[in-house]
Amino acid sequence: MRRWLVCLIGVLLLASCQRDGQMSSTYRGIEGMILIPSGEFIMGTDDTNSPADQRPAHQVYPDAFYIDKYEVTNRQYEQFIIAGGYQKKQFWTEEGWEFITKKQIDRPLGLGTRYLSAAPNQPVVGISWYEANAYARWAGKRLPTEAEWEKASRGTNGKRYPWGMEMDFTKVFYHFGRDPAIVGSYPAGVSHYGVFDMAGNVWEWCADWYDEAYYLKTSQRNPRGPAQGTMKVMRGGSWNSSRMQMQCTYRDSNNPDYRNTNIGFRCVRDAK
Repeated sequence: MRRWLVCLIGVLLLASCQRDGQMSSTYRGIEGMILIPSGEFIMGTDDTNSPADQRPAHQVYPDAFYIDKYEVTNRQYEQFIIAGGYQKKQFWTEEGWEFITKKQIDRPLGLGTRYLSAAPNQPVVGISWYEANAYARWAGKRLPTEAEWEKASRGTNGKRYPWGMEMDFTKVFYHFGRDPAIVGSYPAGVSHYGVFDMAGNVWEWCADWYDEAYYLKTSQRNPRGPAQGTMKVMRGGSWNSSRMQMQCTYRDSNNPDYRNTNIGFRCVRDAK
């Protein structure tokens, strides 16, 4: 009887481990993410002093999603490198795989694994859109849509900055030097939902193709950007950006293969 019970317990433990392993693979990194509830918010602005691609203000309804509380760090990205992320084609788009193969890329721009280890809590930078997207796939996540990013940044009451309507130099890391700050260094500047560094520190890649006139033709429910394009959206400004670029509505873009030391990213996943 005792032997039978031991065997039964062993089987149950094995099954539990297998289930846990499956969950870990599917939902890797859920800890450290914040739930953004479904519902409408105001996207864009009617301020005529703002660039035309931010207008008009319009109502958008994203479904609920989780977003990384912080930008992806060197420590996190190093795990992708160690796991062979640059050698595994399944995580890359066709164009992204061609890009890293032809250019023989196996790490961020200008930063070797030694630097990644030396500054583990700074946001990883020098990352193309292709690399950010591959990491997100590897982590069981995805890049945020432009609408998701803006909602996580400004909330539902149309804030100009993540913390409110007025610029506050104590709440944001921008125009300060040559390197990003450790993630979470400006807790007073968190968004309504508690997301850090949505203004300044590093630009963040979004999933969408960029279209200057997209707000004139966007869908109201879960907009995901144009079906095609040449540039990918970047949001949030960086350590060397201007004051205007700190605003939640500010839009920028670049080629998906562009890499710079002021560009990083964060990830999201569906809340299902």
